Amino acid sequence: MISRILKNYNLKKIHSIAILLCLFFFIPHKGNGQADGTRKLRNFDNHAYEVINVPMSWGDATEFALKKGGALAKIETFQEHTFLRFLMKDTKTTAADGGGAKYFWLGGTDAQVEGSWNWTDDSKINPLSITAKDLWGNGKGFETGLSEPDNFMDNQHCLAMGLESWPAGATDAEAFGSAGQWNDISCSNRLDFVIEYDIGASFEDGTLNVRHFSAGDNNYRASFQLSPCATVCLKLISASETDLPASPLASNFSESVLSIKKLTFGDQMYELDLKLIDSQSLIFEVTGSSLTSSTLTYPTSNWITAKPETVGIDTNKLQKAIDYAFDDVIIDGVPTAQFTQGLVIVRQGVIIAERYGTDADKESIATSWSTAKSFTSALAGIAIENGSIASVDTPASEFITEWQVGETKDITIRNLLMMSSGLQEFDNDAITMYVGTQNEEGAYEIVDNLKYSIENRQADPDLAPWLGASYNWNYQNADTQIVGASIERATGKSLASFAERELFSKIGMSAGWWQDGFGNYMPWCCIDATTRDFARFGLLYAREGKWQGSAVVPAAWVTESTELSTITSPALKVGYGYFWWPHVDGEWFYAAGSRSNNIYIHPGLDLIVARNSTLEFLGDENAKDRATGAHRTLFPAKWDHEEFFELVIDSVNQ
Repeated sequence: MISRILKNYNLKKIHSIAILLCLFFFIPHKGNGQADGTRKLRNFDNHAYEVINVPMSWGDATEFALKKGGALAKIETFQEHTFLRFLMKDTKTTAADGGGAKYFWLGGTDAQVEGSWNWTDDSKINPLSITAKDLWGNGKGFETGLSEPDNFMDNQHCLAMGLESWPAGATDAEAFGSAGQWNDISCSNRLDFVIEYDIGASFEDGTLNVRHFSAGDNNYRASFQLSPCATVCLKLISASETDLPASPLASNFSESVLSIKKLTFGDQMYELDLKLIDSQSLIFEVTGSSLTSSTLTYPTSNWITAKPETVGIDTNKLQKAIDYAFDDVIIDGVPTAQFTQGLVIVRQGVIIAERYGTDADKESIATSWSTAKSFTSALAGIAIENGSIASVDTPASEFITEWQVGETKDITIRNLLMMSSGLQEFDNDAITMYVGTQNEEGAYEIVDNLKYSIENRQADPDLAPWLGASYNWNYQNADTQIVGASIERATGKSLASFAERELFSKIGMSAGWWQDGFGNYMPWCCIDATTRDFARFGLLYAREGKWQGSAVVPAAWVTESTELSTITSPALKVGYGYFWWPHVDGEWFYAAGSRSNNIYIHPGLDLIVARNSTLEFLGDENAKDRATGAHRTLFPAKWDHEEFFELVIDSVNQ
């Protein structure tokens, strides 16, 4: 049969086609000796990684990787950076010129042209195109103003990642670059390294290139071209055997079907099934395709779901977090409910766990409470990016003209975003601005939130910097109301319409934003959406403000606004940013709403959790203003942000 088929192909194709034909028709042949389990590979997106614990110079490591069919690791996303940092956490190698810290090689150098940094495939290294976070060693350096890359010893031409601050054991975490940052060190250092192999597939200009797939004990690469048929078909045009062993999520050929696990097409990644329908002409029919988990995957009108194991999650450990959210808590011997309405957990762009309370489902509306503040922060960043607001240091009085006289005239947008206006909070403004104030008969009357936030403010001597206060953080809804009003007056749009045009519509989120009954939107509160849609916002921030290749929120703003700007209390492991709550370790942050209506985000792990409490609408159930309706939610019996989210983080097989 083989000889008959081969007669249909010219001699140039015989070798590669014969190899694949042997595979297709299950003719035994000698294995390549590499699939014996001695080489351990780890997957990330469409690449496989092999750790080499034999220290070499950068040049020797580069050559070694090339001979193995790969290359020294190249970092293309912040998530890949975090993956490599965890992968190499047990590295022992140190650099002679690296202050005793632990390092491993990356595939970058400027040996050819000083200051012109390139990966080994000659592509330009630009850390800012990877992430707005600090990757290059940007510590204090040897003198003021110096930072990596500085080529201090005139031979620091090769790139390595530091796994601890340099020098090792330094008490100053920023000394010469922190852990996880890149540094240029002497190429003659002998370090461990990672070989990166491209095992994915791509489709471009009618050609499908599958760079790695397994069949039996052997592994191959192949190329296909579109071929006419009633559906969608591809014709094999070349193939060859590879030495790379199968990796955990590699594509595979079995029972006449080639299952491609990671196919990059445009700004998304897919799974694709090709069935061999003509063994003589080697024609394959596309029998199935679907979006798959990756750092390129975003939900369309619908989300896709996946089993936790397929994205490196331990299901049993993850269940502990789900139980935390839904199981009753024993308080004084009495079971007390957590009142969780919805929980959605997302990794690599897909939902890996989802659960709802009684009478709730994925279509159920929840409310944000103060998580709305984080949305307002995003809108402030967008308004600054488009020039409506000059910068965070613009005085709010430029837009709130009522503040142009007196002690409020110099309060900046930054001050307000940081809850550091220095102004007093009258009564409890959460109750006043939502519930209202009591009249003489004891009945509550709703309050004009904007008027209250502008007029009912005066300097607090314990908080105002201009009165000598050294600490001025004070959580107030009124500060957020001023930011929202500034956005409206700067853009000429209502907060809701600006959010719909610049944010909600771009990420496929359907949301309703409440007003206070006086026509003022409530930037500090009360966005109604499904738990799935709140998770969309979390995914946007996990991906540094990008959605399907387009910047929705500036990446630099995402980084700046979620960094730890204020230590709210030395006893707490979370602080405050710009209407966000960052963890002190710098790894994750969350948007916090009353009754634990929260969105937790770990960008490096591409991990998002949205949790909402039970919701009941009072008054007009279709209302979106306090004149005709209200929300009623219940507090969970016990909720600790760090305790809960650490359960989710711990489920990741790092």
